[in-house]
Amino acid sequence: MNKLHKYKFCRTIVILMLCVIFCVNVTGCGETKESTIKPGSSILVPPKKSIQEAPTNKNSDELTITGVLSYNNKTEKKAHFVDISSNVEYEVPYSGGTDIQSKYGSVISAGSMQLGAIYDVVCYKSGIAKSIHGNKNEWEKKKINDIEVDESSKKIVVGNSNLRYDEKIVILSGEDRIAIASIIKQDEVTIRGIDNTAYSIIVNVDHGYIRFTGVTAFIGGYVTIGRDNMYTVTEDMLVASKVGNQQIEIQAGNTKSTKEVTVEKGQETIVDFSEFLLPATKQGAVIFKVSPSDAIMSIDGKEVDYSEPIQLTYGKHNIRLVANHYEEYTETIVVNSLSFTKVIDMTPKSSIKSTTKNPTSSNLTDGYSVQVVEPQGAALYVDSVYIGIVPCAFDKKVGTKTITLTKSGYNTISYSISISNTAGDLTYSFPQMEKANSSATQTPTQTPTTAAQEQETTKK
Repeated sequence: MNKLHKYKFCRTIVILMLCVIFCVNVTGCGETKESTIKPGSSILVPPKKSIQEAPTNKNSDELTITGVLSYNNKTEKKAHFVDISSNVEYEVPYSGGTDIQSKYGSVISAGSMQLGAIYDVVCYKSGIAKSIHGNKNEWEKKKINDIEVDESSKKIVVGNSNLRYDEKIVILSGEDRIAIASIIKQDEVTIRGIDNTAYSIIVNVDHGYIRFTGVTAFIGGYVTIGRDNMYTVTEDMLVASKVGNQQIEIQAGNTKSTKEVTVEKGQETIVDFSEFLLPATKQGAVIFKVSPSDAIMSIDGKEVDYSEPIQLTYGKHNIRLVANHYEEYTETIVVNSLSFTKVIDMTPKSSIKSTTKNPTSSNLTDGYSVQVVEPQGAALYVDSVYIGIVPCAFDKKVGTKTITLTKSGYNTISYSISISNTAGDLTYSFPQMEKANSSATQTPTQTPTTAAQEQETTKK
């Protein structure tokens, strides 16, 4: 081997060794973070075929499927069924001579067939339906609220029941096909399936939105919508609510009001409480109990002595604490009473490290965030609280969260996401928003239907 070839050979060996070392270092060092891009709401519509392409019954020339009724054109006498075994959506013509029955064996009309119900369909070879009978093994759960959906494992939790579902599950709001992530806890649904698999979800009662304005006097208090939904009052508050007439009760201290509003599907309703104004000079005494006691405190950017109660004007104030060997502490507090005590325990730096990196920690989400990167320019709300303009992020916490996106000139939309107790950041990319019709962009302002009476005037 001449010197040139020997030199090239040695250089190649060295480069290969360096690559191996680099790969070992990359895969063997550092902390692995989960980063999952989830569309969160894509609608996977099954492929559509003529019923004449369906499999033929072995014992005859008839065509047979068991499928979910996803569409019914009573004028043209055509129905669509999503076959539960193949996920193919078949178009099935029927006639006045088609034998149509409920799952209980009673004869029903074509117009009485229920969207989302499961039917055994038998057709002549010509394609015309011979019989459409409700499947006797079908179960249904009606008037269900607050379902939990785990898109990663394709699981639906309803009370104590765990149901499986396919990505092409039929989900309808009215006659519109929607995505499973579009169902939020405020919706009332009917779920149908066989055994432990859900094949359809029908939204019976949908949701709209309530936007709160003029709530300065109530910040830090609470608001209830209907009987079961309670929220902490924040600025720029947008709450998803069941459609229909809803009673709102809002209170902070001794200041309270009750109003009734009408919520329409997909629309924002503004409720204004600006008749309740805070006295400009009203103050409250805040007693701070801080650990460690030698921490340095700043309020609204100004260093203060908190050994004695501090008088602060009613409203929001930014608190900052720094101390050696402790993580910096920041919080926005709301002063809305004559006096109260605020207890703050700062976190030692060593405690932060063990919490975020210890794989045996009970809360593996600590120190991680959820990024929302699409649709850009939309305002993001998480469980009614304003987060920011997309792209933006919020702290990762275990549980089901309601994501609401708003943008001028576009329809407001909500999604339900399920965050599991796992380490790593999450990244969500939701579909682009639909432009609103001119009529849909009008947001009605609600006036009180009951008299509002003023009695007297809390990231790492």
